[in-house]
Amino acid sequence: MKKHSLALAIASTILASAATAGEVATVNGVKYSVGGYIKVEGVFNRPDADAANSASNSFDATARQSRLNFATEREIEGHKIKTFIEGDFYGGQFTAGTTYNWRLRHAYLAVDNVTVGQTWSGAFFATAPMDANQINFWGPGLGTIGGNGGTIRPDLVLHYTSGPVRVSLQDPVNKKASYPDMVAAFTQRYEGGTGFTVAVTGRDVGQADGTNTSVDDESVFAAGASFAGKLGLGDVTLYGSAYTGKGLGVFTGIGVNGAYSGSKNADVEDGKLVSQTGYTAGVGYKISDKLDATIRMAHISVDDDADSELNSMNANLVYKYTKGLDIGVEFRKQDVDTLNTPAAAPFPNLRPKGKQLEIMAMYKF
Repeated sequence: MKKHSLALAIASTILASAATAGEVATVNGVKYSVGGYIKVEGVFNRPDADAANSASNSFDATARQSRLNFATEREIEGHKIKTFIEGDFYGGQFTAGTTYNWRLRHAYLAVDNVTVGQTWSGAFFATAPMDANQINFWGPGLGTIGGNGGTIRPDLVLHYTSGPVRVSLQDPVNKKASYPDMVAAFTQRYEGGTGFTVAVTGRDVGQADGTNTSVDDESVFAAGASFAGKLGLGDVTLYGSAYTGKGLGVFTGIGVNGAYSGSKNADVEDGKLVSQTGYTAGVGYKISDKLDATIRMAHISVDDDADSELNSMNANLVYKYTKGLDIGVEFRKQDVDTLNTPAAAPFPNLRPKGKQLEIMAMYKF
């Protein structure tokens, strides 16, 4: 019997995050399941001439994205209790000879409609299920409030769901924050693959000096709003999203001066909060029972002195070779450096501004 775990069912719209957990045993009323996938990929990287850190043409091949998960499920006194833990092999660095260490991705406990632990953020849940499919591992969600891989799985998050409503309290990105980062979302789904999610965010940004690096103890509240939706039209699905607000750079991945924010505070310039807006548009086409095509475009505009912006595009084909085995190719380009560090540092030249072509095979078990 196959089942989808909470985190992976939601993430199934992103090809690289989809996996199943298969039940292997039931002992004393507890169902034990294991799952994951093996993914091998090769990426041709063609940076622009002005990419940071003198990024150059390269080819990288790896199976590090492969992952394994373990889950339990049982009912006690009318309460449904689930646990889930998952990791991949991005715990080490990319320098030659480095061991590819196990990295914790998810570790959470779910009791009825409350989930607590390390897992997807409220911003991710508010956008990813309505987003177009991508093969890209280092950049799904760009253009939405769920686009920053550095904060997409907080160290601790609490989700409470009641029907279509989800309220999330998260370990704050600003470590001197007086309260958790917050996301509240409402999701509506219809037949034929149509649905939408509206969400609001709130967080304590704090103050920063002119270098945007030092944060003091004074609380400054920042808020944003997001819409994400998809429209199913038979073999064609249309995708779209838009957001606006302040304090969003740590969620979107792009902040002041166009810098990839990671887990840094990138929402303040000259001591003032900076607003930003973004949108995505995509279309998916089911060419046949085995072949799917998707194209997606994204834009972010930051209201800073430099008028920073990001534009990106992904186009892919995924062929379902057999049950559980997908083969895909994706062309993509972006005009901002994101994950782009010097060759001797972790994650060198993975996402410099420029073009990429990826080929991959993934077997889900």
